[in-house]
Amino acid sequence: MNQEVSSQEIILKNRSELQITGVKKLESLNEAELYVETVLGRMVVKGSNLEMKHLDLGSETLVITGKVYLMEYLNQRKNQPEKGFLAKLFK
Repeated sequence: MNQEVSSQEIILKNRSELQITGVKKLESLNEAELYVETVLGRMVVKGSNLEMKHLDLGSETLVITGKVYLMEYLNQRKNQPEKGFLAKLFK
């Protein structure tokens, strides 16, 4: 039975160890940022001295160490909310 998992846990310990479950693909990683595809969408993590300590795509887990400044899900174009009247007017 191949069922899509739609839950995810994100644990940040002292801004220095980040554990993410529901990881589908690690897109890119350098010392300043990483991009990861998760079951809930694409995510960016920014910081300094970021380093991958553990990645297991079988169990969909990722552990990153370093100083974390920002974690954010990136909106997909098709999922973005409708623009309001003024936004459409001033394209």
